[in-house]
Amino acid sequence: MGLVSDTERQEFETLCNQYAEIAAARDSFEKEMEKKLLSDAKEPPQHLKQLIEAKVMGITPASIHSIADRSRVVSIGVWKWIAAASIILLVAAGYWGWDNDHKNKELIANNEILQNQLQQSNATLSQLKDQADMLQKPGLKMAALKGTPLHPQALASIYWDSAGVNKDVYLMINNMPQPPSGKQYQLWALFNGKPIDLGVFDMQVKQNRLLVRMKNVQNAQAFAITLEPNGGSVNPTMKAMYVMGTL
Repeated sequence: MGLVSDTERQEFETLCNQYAEIAAARDSFEKEMEKKLLSDAKEPPQHLKQLIEAKVMGITPASIHSIADRSRVVSIGVWKWIAAASIILLVAAGYWGWDNDHKNKELIANNEILQNQLQQSNATLSQLKDQADMLQKPGLKMAALKGTPLHPQALASIYWDSAGVNKDVYLMINNMPQPPSGKQYQLWALFNGKPIDLGVFDMQVKQNRLLVRMKNVQNAQAFAITLEPNGGSVNPTMKAMYVMGTL
């Protein structure tokens, strides 16, 4: 009927070939529309037919019947194709709207994920830059903590701001094994043979940080890390010492 473009018609035919539900809905609608039109069709009154036969010269009754039948078929065919065109436009528009909405939601969700990842990456880079700058600070002392005979592969580094007001202590986890369940590593400062607790730490911090901020210490001659129960100990477990190093 010319109510849709060739592109729209081809798209709908493609959808019908791809999705049996759409094709079934189209066929069912056409059949129901045809039944409805046929059931509503009325025969012309008999006197009208006779009047036409009397008025029109050269037209036989058979010809009149033929014209009437063709007119009814054409009328039914017109309405059938109008209905088919309408349902085609409706289904195609519905599918187009659903597809666009679905794609739009996916784009929004993916954009939010990328934005979150970008923010996290920027925060991590900013933190790493600050820590790298801190390593260049004047007066910063460094102690390489090497593995003990029981754990020769273990390795860590201590950066102590001995010239600063707060005497900040930072730990770099170079190579430490994952502690067993219920255990944590604890950092100690040693001064005049006495241990000073500098706090416990988990290995997960290594994934997001270059340096781990520990407790401050005013005086230190050496540093060590021991394996202690969760929460730490008052005194270090010497037989569980993993690394140690002097300034």
